[in-house]
Amino acid sequence: MTAEHDGTVEVGYCEGWDPQRGAALSPIPEHEARARDEAGEPYAVLLSADGRPRALFQVSWRDGYLGMFLFDEQGRRTREFDYRRLAPARLHLKRYHEVRHRTDSAAKGERSDGVEWRFTMDITSDGRAGRVLEYGGSLSMGARVPAEHRTVARAEFGAWTAYTDARMLGLDRPVTLVAASAATPERAPEGAPVATGGPAPEAVPAWSAPRPLAPRHLEAMFTAGSRLALDSGGIAVIDEPEHAGPLHLPTGSVLACDPCTLGDSDLPFTVTVPPGDHPLLIARMHWEGKDWGETPAAMLRVLDKPTATWELAVQSGQDARLLGTDEFFGFGVDTGTGCFLDAGGRDVLPGLFEADEVERRGWENGSRAYAAISDPDSGANLIAYHSGMGDGSYPVWIGRDADGAVTCFVADMLLLHRATALPPTLASAAVCVPPYAPPADDDQDQDHNQEAPLTDPGATAAFLSLQSAALVDFMAERQAQWR
Repeated sequence: MTAEHDGTVEVGYCEGWDPQRGAALSPIPEHEARARDEAGEPYAVLLSADGRPRALFQVSWRDGYLGMFLFDEQGRRTREFDYRRLAPARLHLKRYHEVRHRTDSAAKGERSDGVEWRFTMDITSDGRAGRVLEYGGSLSMGARVPAEHRTVARAEFGAWTAYTDARMLGLDRPVTLVAASAATPERAPEGAPVATGGPAPEAVPAWSAPRPLAPRHLEAMFTAGSRLALDSGGIAVIDEPEHAGPLHLPTGSVLACDPCTLGDSDLPFTVTVPPGDHPLLIARMHWEGKDWGETPAAMLRVLDKPTATWELAVQSGQDARLLGTDEFFGFGVDTGTGCFLDAGGRDVLPGLFEADEVERRGWENGSRAYAAISDPDSGANLIAYHSGMGDGSYPVWIGRDADGAVTCFVADMLLLHRATALPPTLASAAVCVPPYAPPADDDQDQDHNQEAPLTDPGATAAFLSLQSAALVDFMAERQAQWR
């Protein structure tokens, strides 16, 4: 706590934070920040007291994101609160991260070294949480987070004390926000290098909001002649896709999984298709200069129309707005095999697939790219394919036409996700629809009926600190026993 401080906190707006200089990056006037806030565009807010940073906000409403970072006395961002907008007037605390530095390192003003432990808590929208502590090893435990510590009312622009208070800022009196003086630069934290002349330092790129994985090259993987180059030097040449026959969907409820390890957590996607038979295509490719290749993707085609947009397929209970940078919800593969099937055949078809050695033999020896198994009782079938390079977790993308009708489901083996398109590969006209589109205004009434939001930021910060402290104490006791 800072002794005899009057609680005055300066508010400055900027593009972000430069950790190398320990200062705001490219200050912007308040009216510009306000305009960005209204337009949903990104900006940052720095709260300072006694000439040093206390809190940083990174705001991007178009991404449904507000991040809050608290600084220690050495100017290090040691606590992070990752909020996501899941309703018009509410924010959900998706992730909390805390770093503790060793006392001797802090005294020396070190800015990145000397980490004693790291703690992360990921929180679902219903309050279930996973806690992970890295402290001479890794420890994971579950927890429950009450509504008052995971939900906060979205504040009006400028009302930054709705998210933080004097205790969190290291002050001993109620906070009074004032505009930062443009003539007074932020003081670099102790130990940070200070420029004394010469050319201005190279600009540090502004921050970006967490964005889930977006699809790439989906159409190209099913267009013969396309060429995609990997950083490793290999060039994939796309061949004609193999038609695996129709997928029979008696219920229209689509499921993607590893047929040999299908479990209770493998659920159908929330988006359904008209019941009936739909073509299933297996993407084929070979490595340039070689006579062999992999299976980069599989497509369940629903409509023979151009795809205008892509979105991530999710199961019930999954919310793509809670995903971090390049994260996705996918189906797990443990036997190098993926498949599509109707959810109505989940109890029968995987067993039939494993039992039918004759059907699988032609697929496993490479004479064709798929294996198909049918259930004569339900009419459903299962079509399996090799999952790219093997085991892992793989996303499924849903394509829609210009009118919003489902055109296809594509299981992406991510083999060519980061590849660079080479001629004659055609660029895709389809766009990825972000999962964090602003909630509709007609959700307001339902939103007001939700559980009460956070009313005491300091109490929530204290609750989260107790969560990390509990794991630190537990780990310390275990380590003492091991000695």
